[in-house]
Formats: sequence, structure tokens, C-alpha cells
Amino acid sequence: MSYTLTVPIGFGREPKIIAALSVPISNGVIDFDCFAEDLERTANYGIEPAVLMDTYQINHCTLDQQVRGLEVTRDVMAGRPFTAGVYVEDELTGDAPEDMISAYRKKIEMLEGQYGASPIIFQTEGLKEADSGTVIRVYNGMAEASRGGLKAFELSPVFAPNGWMFPENALVEILADDKWDGAKHSSLDPSKEWVLLQKIRKLGKRLYTGNDYDFASMIFYGSDALLGIATFIPDKFRELANALRDGDENAFFKLATQMEFLGRVAFQTPVPAYKHGA
Repeated sequence: MSYTLTVPIGFGREPKIIAALSVPISNGVIDFDCFAEDLERTANYGIEPAVLMDTYQINHCTLDQQVRGLEVTRDVMAGRPFTAGVYVEDELTGDAPEDMISAYRKKIEMLEGQYGASPIIFQTEGLKEADSGTVIRVYNGMAEASRGGLKAFELSPVFAPNGWMFPENALVEILADDKWDGAKHSSLDPSKEWVLLQKIRKLGKRLYTGNDYDFASMIFYGSDALLGIATFIPDKFRELANALRDGDENAFFKLATQMEFLGRVAFQTPVPAYKHGA
């Protein structure tokens, strides 16, 4: 089937915005008091926080630092929704698909059961060269442990070395399962996201843009958003979402221009440096 650009959904829709929170560090130590303030500030704007993400330096955090972050998040959010990253790279006991499924299931069950989080699945480098069938098998296997509301994460290697693009149509087949809410697509190529958005919308699922350059354009087209740039300015993302919902063209396009400019400054090459600027 051939996919081409569709007419944007445009105004009259309130997009779901999730901010990937950074981890504040003071004198080499994580400042969890400051982190708690960031959580409350973000949530008060009606923006859902996401923790244990790449902005949280998840690939550098110890298990104790991850657990402490989850405890703080659970206490601050007090039943309000939040997303948490499922990163298993350092917890795999082997290279077989069964080992990957087991590690993912354990983390999903912990995040949902102990902390009330909605998990988003970081890719493992062990599937980077895997065929479509193996990738689908692992994702279907991990989903069996979930209560529902999972998010997949397609991460371009430009952001992190463990990132990779899903084999042709594998992500769409994975998301067809009821356990999945949708997927975050992080690349800096809007043409890929436009095509993926059409396919995922046909499933009735969400595509969360992770394009910190062109996010406003993608939101206008019909994507939701899960962004590192949103941790910089959650108040402006609330204004952007409200302007789209209310049909305020002047406010939306003015904000879009200014905010995307900030994204291009903060996420300039080398892209991963944004974690330190946030």
C-alpha cells in the first residue's frame, strides 16, 4: 500500500503532551528536591511528566538512583499519571529473545505494580540487527506482562547508540495489540514520521513526536508529543496545546516558530548534549 502526506488534522484538537524530565545534578549528586519541584511544576501545567528517560541520563544512573527517582515521582504525582522508561541494557542475563522478554517483563511489572507508572520501552541494542519476526516476538512477549497503556519507542541513533529504526511494518504490527497506547518516534526527519503517523492513526493509536526540531508541525498534522524540549518550557507547551484546541492561529504559529527555534538551538549537533542544557 502506498502512503502519501495527508491533510493535517489542524485546529480543534487538544494534543497530549508529555515532557521527558531532566535530572538536576548539583556537585555531582542528583538533586531530588529540585527534581520534585520540576515534577510538580510540569504537572501543574497539565503536562504529563516522563521519568527515567534519556534526559534523566537513564543509561548512566545506578539502580538506586532509578528507584529513588521513581519513589519521588510516585509521591509527588500522588495518583496523577506519569510515564517511566523501561531500560534493560544493564539487566540482561543473555542475548536470546527469551532473556530480553524476561528482563522487560520484570521492569514493566515493577513500574506498573509498585509505582503506578505507564511504561515506555527503550530499545535494546540486542535487537538492532534482528529481523522483523524476532522484534515482534520480543515486544509481544513483554506486553503480556502489562496491564495496558504501553508505549513503544523508536529512537534514531542520532540521539543514542542503542537506538534503531524498526524493521518495515514491525512497529505497526506490534501496536495492533490492545496492550499498546502508541509509540514515540524520535528522529529529525519529519517525512518518516508523516508516513508512520498515517499507519498508526489507522489503528486508533497515538504517535508521540520526538522531533525536537519540527514538533509543532507534527502536532499540527496529528501527532501527540513526548519531548525533551518540553522539560525546558512546559508552560509554553500548555499554551501551544491550548492554542491548537481553541483554533487560535496567531498564537499557535507564533509559539510554534519561537519554540522550534529553541529546539534547533538546544538539539544542535552533537544532539545528545541537550541532556546537559536542559
